[in-house]
Amino acid sequence: SRSAVYLPVDGTVAGAAVRRVAWELVERAEWNSDESMFHLWETAAFGTPMRRTDLVVDDPGRFGQLVRERISASVLLQRHVPLVGKKGVRIVGRRNPSRSDAPVTWNLVLDNGLDPATPGLLDRAENALQQVRDELEV
Repeated sequence: SRSAVYLPVDGTVAGAAVRRVAWELVERAEWNSDESMFHLWETAAFGTPMRRTDLVVDDPGRFGQLVRERISASVLLQRHVPLVGKKGVRIVGRRNPSRSDAPVTWNLVLDNGLDPATPGLLDRAENALQQVRDELEV
């Protein structure tokens, strides 16, 4: 739909119960044509692994293109802020693409090689997020 994707609870499609995932909670998606497999990753709380859903889709048609468009439409802002040399945090602000007045959800993703247990690193990431929010006044 314009505001969410509906995914099977257990990863199978036929007769499965579904769960609603708002577009602003989708981190990314990809299509593997060799395996006829669609992969979707959901955003997660900072430091928590993303949930991945894998779906076998025999005839995707425009499905992948539509998913990509909805994910892109949900991204309000994406900014990389260096914290240690060139490595840093990716700050992503998203909102429901079907409502311009929808609240913004924020995600922080550390670059590979950065350890969240490093003293002061999370504080610097949170400060970077606050600066971005202040700039946007949200």
